[in-house]
Order: sequence, then C-alpha cells, then structure tokens
Amino acid sequence: MGKMYTFDNKLLTEKPEIRIGDKCYPVDDRTSTVKALMKKMREIKEDSEEMLDSDEIILRAAFGKNASEILKMGLSFRAQNELSQMAMEVMTGEKYEPEARFQDKETSG
Repeated sequence: MGKMYTFDNKLLTEKPEIRIGDKCYPVDDRTSTVKALMKKMREIKEDSEEMLDSDEIILRAAFGKNASEILKMGLSFRAQNELSQMAMEVMTGEKYEPEARFQDKETSG
C-alpha cells in the first residue's frame, strides 16, 4: 500500500495574527491576496516615490479593513517598515528581505 499524507485542517482554516499593542489583527494569507500583492510590488519602480508607500501597500493587503486602523496609529517609519516586513513573512512563510527595497549606496553600486 502507498503512503498517505494528510493536510492539517487547522492549517487550512486558521488565520495567522499579528499582535499590535493589546490587539490581535488577522493577516490575510490567502493565495489570491499574496499573488495580487506580489504583482503590485513588481509594478513599483525601484526609485519611485511609490516605493515609499510600499509599506502601506503591504499593510493594506495583509490587514484588509483593519489596515486603516493600524495606519491611523501614526507609527514611526521604522515601526511601520518592521510591521510590513513581519506581515510579508506571515503571508508568504518566507523571510522578507528589506535590503532589496532600501539599499544603501555601498551595496547598490
């Protein structure tokens, strides 16, 4: 008889969450959301002003309707950047590399 593999129903139905302060926010990690976000991120030109908005784009995709509440918190640039990196890691299961977006002059040329 062949091997049988099962896919945990918990993995299929539970949403990951990120805690900000005392509140937990669900992260939309559906394949369709991740694909749409990746497409949008590829469309952003590296040296454009839109690149500065990439954290907000990620947060809106990851947190959906809760993104407005999070963005109204007035997080520092660094905190918002860290949160967007964390959201990407939760959504994709891969380590997000901020260096690809914000390179210093020594590493970019």
